[in-house]
Amino acid sequence: MVGRAEELAQVRAALVGACARTGRLVLVSGAAGIGKSTLVSAVTAMAGEYAVPVAAGYAIDDAGMPPLWPWRRIARDVPGLVPVLSPNAGTSTDSAVARFTMFADACQVLADAAADRGLLVVLEDLQWADRSSLLLLRHLAGELARTRILVVATYRDTGSAELSELLPDLLRAEETRSTGLTGLTPTDLAHWLRLLSHDDPDAQADRVWARTAGNPLFVRLLLDRGTDAGSAELHQLVLAQLTGLDTEVRDLLDAASVLGERIEPSLLAEVTGQPAAQVDARLDQAVAHGVLVSTPDTAGLSFAHALVRDAVYEQLAPSRRTAVHEQAAIALERSPRPPAALVANHWRRSGAPGWAAHCLRWARLASRSATALLAYDEAARFAALARHAAEADGRDAGVRAELTVEVAAAEFVAGRVDASLVSCQAAARLAQEAGRPDLIAAAALVITGMGDPELTQAVDQLCANAIRAVPADDATLHARLRARQAMAASEVDEPVRARELSAEALALAERDGDPDALLDCLHARHLSLCAPQFLAERRAVAARACALAHRAQQPMAELWGHVWLVDAAFQAGDLAAVDQELGRIEQVAAKGEHAIAWWHLHRLRATRAALIGKLDKAVEYNEAARAVAERIGAISTIGMSSSFLEQLALLRGTIDRDLGETIMAALQAVPHVALVRIFIPLTHALLGETDLARATFAEFRHMPARLQPGPRWSVLLVHIGIVACMLDDVETAERVHHELAGLEPTYMCDGSGAAFSGGSLQRITADLALVTGRVDEAIERYTDAVEMNARIGARPFTALSRLGLAKALLAKGERSELSTARELVTAAAAEFRRLDLPGPLASADATLAAVDAAARASNPLSPRELEVVARIVQAKSNREIAQELVLSERTVETHVRNILAKLGCASRTEIAAWSSRTP
Repeated sequence: MVGRAEELAQVRAALVGACARTGRLVLVSGAAGIGKSTLVSAVTAMAGEYAVPVAAGYAIDDAGMPPLWPWRRIARDVPGLVPVLSPNAGTSTDSAVARFTMFADACQVLADAAADRGLLVVLEDLQWADRSSLLLLRHLAGELARTRILVVATYRDTGSAELSELLPDLLRAEETRSTGLTGLTPTDLAHWLRLLSHDDPDAQADRVWARTAGNPLFVRLLLDRGTDAGSAELHQLVLAQLTGLDTEVRDLLDAASVLGERIEPSLLAEVTGQPAAQVDARLDQAVAHGVLVSTPDTAGLSFAHALVRDAVYEQLAPSRRTAVHEQAAIALERSPRPPAALVANHWRRSGAPGWAAHCLRWARLASRSATALLAYDEAARFAALARHAAEADGRDAGVRAELTVEVAAAEFVAGRVDASLVSCQAAARLAQEAGRPDLIAAAALVITGMGDPELTQAVDQLCANAIRAVPADDATLHARLRARQAMAASEVDEPVRARELSAEALALAERDGDPDALLDCLHARHLSLCAPQFLAERRAVAARACALAHRAQQPMAELWGHVWLVDAAFQAGDLAAVDQELGRIEQVAAKGEHAIAWWHLHRLRATRAALIGKLDKAVEYNEAARAVAERIGAISTIGMSSSFLEQLALLRGTIDRDLGETIMAALQAVPHVALVRIFIPLTHALLGETDLARATFAEFRHMPARLQPGPRWSVLLVHIGIVACMLDDVETAERVHHELAGLEPTYMCDGSGAAFSGGSLQRITADLALVTGRVDEAIERYTDAVEMNARIGARPFTALSRLGLAKALLAKGERSELSTARELVTAAAAEFRRLDLPGPLASADATLAAVDAAARASNPLSPRELEVVARIVQAKSNREIAQELVLSERTVETHVRNILAKLGCASRTEIAAWSSRTP
């Protein structure tokens, strides 16, 4: 290779590093013909030198390329990938979870294959790769450091939208190295020309470079043709390679170009109707002519370059091109395992009579196949193609409605929610036209779990229309629609309506007894009861979900009841039950390798660790949860990890500015959720930006009275109260106190997802009571909070409760309570030091100073009398005291009488007891 010494050194170093158990991803970019494939050939040869196995795959420039095609090519060399990349349809109701599980399994198979001698994975032409293939590569990139895998992936600079979206993630991966191939320099070209024994290579190099910009393919074409053609004629140079070939060979290559860059001789023979031996002979001529090259990784053939294939395809007469597409579709249909995606695409491009009916059938199969392969973007694309074909074929409204529901479902699991809503609405209209209430309902049930108010309102309207259309005797369908409406009502803060609808839904589901419908309704019912007031009912719902799980078909059925029981146990302060349910969640996660189960397990362990003061462990668990969340790709799961870090910052009473700015940026992404927005003033307050905190808190000051008990009600109220206390906002604290004061004295958790547990709710209510001047109430609640938190070993919150109680006793202003306050704040300060909580420690130090100052101010004894008391404590006689203080014994007796009178004590023993209690 001329002019690529640096790139060769880079890939060799990466290969050596992979062999030494430091896997790498090398991304090679550049224009068509720049030498990417040549570099791949070189690294493949290097792998042979080190006895490293090679697994090669590639994408093709064909809209009918099946999902995960590059990885399926790799599976020929790594057989363990075959079952992993062929999951059964419907293995999970959670698309992100199922895809994560498949990707994790695929990465493990590759890591195992590389364990002994290493493994070189080659992925060519990522600019044509489907989104699922790119997502799998992104997942693998995050795992490479622990493997002996070297991945070399190539792509053109002008990639697809999918590649443009995911490329930054690939480049950010820690083990990624990138190299961009550019044109050879005139010096490189001169060296090349010297190797070919050209006359005056320097002058010739300048001329060639001016016409090719150093692109190796164009250079080779120019040198082979011996012409000085300009760059505008390079396309013709590509076609000129075909000069000298027999007409029959040219015709065969025309047909091959329709099939793609890679050529399967047997398929080409069937498409052209030529004997296999004749096809082989003619392909051999093309190879000898340099138009085709052998591909060792497939034991087949390919065009010498994609540019060659493109040029041949583009010069085909339209009638010839469409005829070959039709022949290809028919030939592929007759294969033992027809590739539905390719067949559908060939029919689409053929335009032959009846193409739409054929395309409809195969595009629908391709969409379902893609869904089974968890390739959701591709499923949406082929579902849309099926709908287009149905319209072209003049199918009735019922068929088009059914296909549009399939499009909507595929778009939703692919994450294109807005597009899915449009399709749902279109499907409902078509179903109404066709008189198909089942499809009206199906359209309404596509979208779930989204908190955007406008979207939720639109889905709720779809459900309402479906309820009017579905026959009254279809209890199961009515139950599912009511449950969906209930969940929507919960998401848009209509808790009363949510509880009414969920109760109706559950009653309907119980009528038919369908376990999956029942589980859906239990989901809705539990969500509607997510408030502290409904602990007993939530426990009953959770227990029922656990009992029902083995009958339901949903793969995650086993999980939900146990997650809900953990939340309930946190609220009840039953950590033994928390641990028991966490063990069951771990069993579910390990048995099914469910990513969402692992995520719940990690985040709940983080919550428990923080509750008892194991803060380093809590951060570790939270990071594990975040890593799983990022691979799942759901924004809400990622946001929970940031929320946890914010809660730790609140506990510590301080926040790193970088973390604060990162959290603030994340908060701006979800502007419609009040529970998210409240963290904006909270973060400003932690950063010491009091004016900004007050400004951004203004919208929350009158919110408490407007809120109704439901999901996240208590969590939002608590945080409004916390910010009010931080800003000394008495009016808002009064409003929050009014809402929380009547609740049962439980622990902070409401069932809507234990992102963090702050111990006894009594402590927060006591904070509010103290800020609003209810000192006696605050003392009572803080006393409860100390006992409740200590009972469960909640060390940080026991210390905070002791600090609060000390402040309340100080505020009460009774001298007799100051010694108790001092004991409390001293114990709290010691715990804060052990737990490294600087904010609370600073507050404790300030409170201790205030207690001591109050004690000094309230002490009735003079300095001399205090000196006498100090010696009484030492059990010294009046004579001994007189001698030490150089006083007369009579004077000491006078001091003792005054001390007894001032303190109201009857003996020297009581004086000593008073001294021990007084700071």
